[in-house]
Amino acid sequence: MKLTILIVGLGGLGSVLLELLARSSLSCRLIAGSRNRLHGTACCNLAKLGAQAQGYDPDIDFIHLDLDEHQATIKTIQSISPDIIVCTATRQSWWLPRQLPAPQASRFKSAGFGLWLPLHLSLPTALMRILHSADYRGLTLIAPFPDVVNCILDRRGLSPTCGIGNVDEIATKVRGLAAVKLGAPIDEVTVALVGHHALEKCAFDGSSEAVPYFLRVEHNGRDVTKEVKAAELLMKPFSLPEGPPTHFLTAGSAVRLITALGSERSLRLHAPGPNGLPGGYPVLASTSGVTVPEIDGLSLPDAIDVNEQSHKFDGIERIEKDGSVVFTENVINEYISKYMPSALTVQGRCDSNADLQAFIFKTINTLILNNLPYIFHVLLHIFYA
Repeated sequence: MKLTILIVGLGGLGSVLLELLARSSLSCRLIAGSRNRLHGTACCNLAKLGAQAQGYDPDIDFIHLDLDEHQATIKTIQSISPDIIVCTATRQSWWLPRQLPAPQASRFKSAGFGLWLPLHLSLPTALMRILHSADYRGLTLIAPFPDVVNCILDRRGLSPTCGIGNVDEIATKVRGLAAVKLGAPIDEVTVALVGHHALEKCAFDGSSEAVPYFLRVEHNGRDVTKEVKAAELLMKPFSLPEGPPTHFLTAGSAVRLITALGSERSLRLHAPGPNGLPGGYPVLASTSGVTVPEIDGLSLPDAIDVNEQSHKFDGIERIEKDGSVVFTENVINEYISKYMPSALTVQGRCDSNADLQAFIFKTINTLILNNLPYIFHVLLHIFYA
């Protein structure tokens, strides 16, 4: 069966994902959607030509798609009827704050990724509302901050299938290092990791924060977690390039997940935000979607608790049952109350779409006002996304 895959957003991650899918063995029609026709057409041309140069012949089309145009996008989704939608669209790429001068970049990094939540929540929310209106029945993957965004969407009745990257990136690191330590082929090693996006700074950035997680490593079905000192492998220094080059890691993880979702045979891997759960988990993926299997040594409620306890390491105290977000005291006092007090209640909650829009634009305008290089990067991103 030939799948129809729609990529929503052709910024840094979306364009890399398009390139990798164009070179994959997956039988599919690729449709890339962006609000920028010139840039989007160019990305599709490059992906097709580059793949053909390597001996592939992908089926790729560009389509104009703007998530701010609700009715037009409903008609587009209904006319395409994709099997899988991958949303990489966000108001701000995750790496852009790191372009600030060092003192400011360090300060905002210490606040936790949750500070930027509204910038990542806005477009996935718009997409899921569109899909709900379009009565879409396919699978939807969310790239921007899915450990938190998917949970919020679920509590607002807009749950996607799952996210991409994050926990799978960490599990891949641990699996590879464990295989080397065992002197075994990587295919003989399996990892079960329950962990939040916040754990990535421990796995890749050298943070010593006590972010909770659960980790089990097996070799041909035998528990070798202690033997390989799995906790040390997770925390072992593992430097990666800064910024956009890491999109290849996230996109590579996404290709494997998408391939599994195109198969009737379940594949075990990892994904963040499966069916609206907070954080990341081992999952079984197939054409039926994703499920969280039984995890030896950990119940599902305990796995959820691990991830809910991890929110605070990204600056989020909790996510309420109605999908509103309560930020940590540090984020409220040191950042939010200074920049967007009218958009939040006294508890530091972000409740409504109006609040989110206010948060988005006040965040951008206030935080970058005196940082012209950063403004340039933001404008460049907005223009090309």
